[in-house]
Amino acid sequence: MIVDPILLWSIVGGASGFILGLAGTGGGVISIPILMAFGGYNIKEASGYGLLALTTGAALSWFVQRKNTIYPVSGVLIIFAGVIAFITAPLKALSPHWVVNILLNLTCIFSIYSLWVLRKPEDPGEGRPLTFRLKTATIGGMITGFLSTMTGLGGGVIIIPWLTGITRLRFEQAMACSLLTIAITAPISAWRQGRIDLTLEEWFALGGGILVTSLLVRKLVTFILPLHMILIRKLTLTGVILISMMRTLADLF
Repeated sequence: MIVDPILLWSIVGGASGFILGLAGTGGGVISIPILMAFGGYNIKEASGYGLLALTTGAALSWFVQRKNTIYPVSGVLIIFAGVIAFITAPLKALSPHWVVNILLNLTCIFSIYSLWVLRKPEDPGEGRPLTFRLKTATIGGMITGFLSTMTGLGGGVIIIPWLTGITRLRFEQAMACSLLTIAITAPISAWRQGRIDLTLEEWFALGGGILVTSLLVRKLVTFILPLHMILIRKLTLTGVILISMMRTLADLF
């Protein structure tokens, strides 16, 4: 176990930044097993603190992709996700550890299915009326708020297929809207769980690790062919998800 919190959060930031730079998302799923394995946190604590890595990574990734954001849809997502996140935090506090563990792993299983089957980056979407998009976004926002609070994974794995398949946004638009929503609502979940208590040095270690590593990886992947990158991203995220499942399921059994 790592006793130096600065070193621990530097490792969390570096690992999250690597996944962020390579895949554009996924900081939450790697931070949870690291915090459990090297920080000595249980799954409820790790999933709460994982929201901090998720917030930082989502904010940085959204900034890069912000031009694809549909702000009315994002606004609805943020409102409903924020309300549900606020309401759900006491439920998580009352829930046994095994409930959080099962929810997290079910979300991980769906994330693999989503990654290989549901996510269609080439889907052009449809020009549905704004009223239709806002109505469907309300449900997606509630799902995001619930999952981000209970699992620390942010809900992007659910909301992106929802926004592309139901709301019929382009993949790039769905990704940008999802990242902005997570960046704003994940801190609400963390605050309600009493997890925004890092020192200034720990925040710098986390944020600096994410920023430096993600920028370095983004630079390196420019040398890889786009067609190859799609497969690399899928394989990397799948591997990280499986590692997270192995570590969390070890506590369950």
